[in-house]
Amino acid sequence: MPADVAAIVPAAGNGLRFGGSLAKTFVPLLGEPMLLYTLRALERASSVRWIIVAAKESAHAELETLIRQAGLTKTVKLCIGGASRAESVSRGFAVVPPEAKWVLVHDAARPCLTSKLVDQTVASAREHGAVACGLPASVTVKAVDETLRVRLTLDRDHLWFVQTPQVFRRDWFAQALERAQGQLGSFPDDASLLEWAGFPVKMVQGETLNLKVTLPEDRLLAEAILSSRVGHTSARSALGRSSWRKTAARAA
Repeated sequence: MPADVAAIVPAAGNGLRFGGSLAKTFVPLLGEPMLLYTLRALERASSVRWIIVAAKESAHAELETLIRQAGLTKTVKLCIGGASRAESVSRGFAVVPPEAKWVLVHDAARPCLTSKLVDQTVASAREHGAVACGLPASVTVKAVDETLRVRLTLDRDHLWFVQTPQVFRRDWFAQALERAQGQLGSFPDDASLLEWAGFPVKMVQGETLNLKVTLPEDRLLAEAILSSRVGHTSARSALGRSSWRKTAARAA
């Protein structure tokens, strides 16, 4: 598989639902910053050549230290994130190298990403042009009004819970971004932007353990998943948990 994919990681969010004073990007999982797990998975993925992290400018110095000490060998670029996730992705796309033929977007708050899922999703994108990974709905979903009165029970046979990574042809993504300038904040994810622009998007199988850390209790689940993986050590990194707590506080 050719390495012609640029991976964009939006990491400028405040994580308001997560709570606490730490920037969520730097929240420690088993003693290491959350973002580091995503970067390592992208580093191991054979399809990915470039990694772009969109983060607050105040966090760039700390991120440069993290990247250097992690020993990542792929090209990692930093750009200033936007006020919204969509704006951060757009700014990340602006620095994608011209040689990249595919664009992958992955949430920084999904630290249980595996290189296998990355490469599988990229392979599906090469076949279909635009894909989002996810899971078929396994529970009943109801639509309600503002009083929480049920208005509709949805047919879960046609529903999927969407995850990242999402992968798109570079030219399709560029056209969609150009058409949507001024209204990027209205799209819940990158795949919906492509759909709105008229490009077909295919759902592909994600991974059950590819959870998003949104609430404090999600951190416990993520740590359990990460600690169970072969080759992972629960020992703290050389930087140390307390060091990264201070770093995150400065970058918040």
